[in-house]
Amino acid sequence: MKKILAALLASPILAGCALTPTPAPTNVAVVEEHQAAAQVDAQPQPAASPSVEPSPEPSPTPEPIDTTIGLRRPVFEDKPKPTLTPEQEEKYGACLETTVSNWSKGACATLLQEDLKELGFLVGKVETRIGVPAMNALLRYQRSREVRADGNAGPQTWYALASGRPARTTELPRECTEIPGVVLCVDQAHSTLTFVRDGVSEKVIDVRLGGWTSDAKTKKWRNFPTANGLWRVYNKHRNPSSPTYGEGVMPYSVMFDPNMYVHYSADFAKRGHARSSHGCVNVASKDDAKWIFENTPIEARVWVY
Repeated sequence: MKKILAALLASPILAGCALTPTPAPTNVAVVEEHQAAAQVDAQPQPAASPSVEPSPEPSPTPEPIDTTIGLRRPVFEDKPKPTLTPEQEEKYGACLETTVSNWSKGACATLLQEDLKELGFLVGKVETRIGVPAMNALLRYQRSREVRADGNAGPQTWYALASGRPARTTELPRECTEIPGVVLCVDQAHSTLTFVRDGVSEKVIDVRLGGWTSDAKTKKWRNFPTANGLWRVYNKHRNPSSPTYGEGVMPYSVMFDPNMYVHYSADFAKRGHARSSHGCVNVASKDDAKWIFENTPIEARVWVY
């Protein structure tokens, strides 16, 4: 395949975690045959007023990217429904063709929570209705089983649960191991960040990603996804200010999109995966966040998949 220059000089506002103005970074994850592919679950948000004092900007001219590595925007594809055993059919019954989501109640809502708890995604007790912890547990399960992560448990989710579909492999993709230099590999299926340098994994940490949370301004609840793709670190800040979230809430920010940073989160350290970010990659350990900050250079790649 021929080489192309990464030409996306502006990225849509996808999630709304950081909401800080910056020079538009380059998302270099698009190859020619996938340039028209839409980002799954991405919902644009309005840009905010300036708040971060930027570090020296990298060169605006991106390097050529070898597309034979297979860089792309992942596109969701429905998997065929598996054949269930009579026991599985009996257990899941009418739920197989039922959709439950936020604030749903009833037998299917209870069954969903019981399954998510048994699989380790739901922390806490099973509630009468689908609440915030269950919604974030559902989103994490959907990402792990390659089901559309929209927070709606419909037939695709139910058949994955009923058939015991295994989680996606933890093996690092080629985008992480064949790009020279530092790559922060963010695995949405397993909520991990792997720090890779010249193809060698040096550190793996637990992270929290976008999910079901309330808008800081409107207070309305919805899914704030973390966007997939290959990004370039264009700035870093030890303690950026945010007009939306205030001072000191995003220490050790490694910035790869105006609304998606890797940063320490005290809320993640306190509440774990019962809550979510607004699209950022949250780190629960301040020591880990500091280590990533200090070892990730400007121009490093961030591969979210």
